[in-house]
Amino acid sequence: MCQDNRNLEEIVVHGLIGTMGVSYDAFNAWARWYFQITNDSWDPWGAGDPNDKSRPYGKTLNALFLIGYALSDNHNLQWHSLEDYESVVSGQDNRFHGHNYKRRLVRTQPEASASSNRIDMFCPLFAPGSISNFASHRAGVMVHEGWHLWQRKHGFDSSHPTGGASTWSQGDKFYFHGVGAYEFGHLHGYSTTPGAVRFHSPYQVEAEFFADLAELARPQVPSVVTQTARSHGNILLANAFVNATPYRIGQPRPW
Repeated sequence: MCQDNRNLEEIVVHGLIGTMGVSYDAFNAWARWYFQITNDSWDPWGAGDPNDKSRPYGKTLNALFLIGYALSDNHNLQWHSLEDYESVVSGQDNRFHGHNYKRRLVRTQPEASASSNRIDMFCPLFAPGSISNFASHRAGVMVHEGWHLWQRKHGFDSSHPTGGASTWSQGDKFYFHGVGAYEFGHLHGYSTTPGAVRFHSPYQVEAEFFADLAELARPQVPSVVTQTARSHGNILLANAFVNATPYRIGQPRPW
């Protein structure tokens, strides 16, 4: 299940890196350090050749490029800023979480998981035929897992609730908010005050990232990326939330 492979999205994202004002070598070095994909678990999975986008290490770099470079930062329409999402996934100690690193492990389920100081990434994120084997999807999953680290930093239960409208064995609550509810740079903020709740669940942050990538990417980002993000985001919105979530990517925002 963990065979090397490369799909169209991996090819076009790799080509995109070279057209957006950063060299491959500079991006690879920055991403390795900033997102902490330095663990030796990556060594058998392509760490020695980061530009090989058929292997998990290079494919993870593709996803990190979308997180760090793809969004237009449209202040009027984006749910959250590029820097917010980038900092959620960062391996550095910051306002979202403490220092953490990413590991690559051979396991067939789930896609990924987060513990107190690391994010583990498994076969479905890289395997041929998997719905998760796309750079844009992989990026959303890393945002999701980074949010579990935010939950732990702030003392919130990081388990997923079940039941309700969710069709999956694990779901989340969707906390509706308008585009202007979170100023750029303030995704980490929250309020649990009754009547003034401002909060995010991991699947919600993932869905909002997919929406921003689908609708508000920079012009250079190819449609295969934005369309895949839209599709995967709408799958989440239809299935992952215990409270019915009528919003779908493509509908007007804000509420």
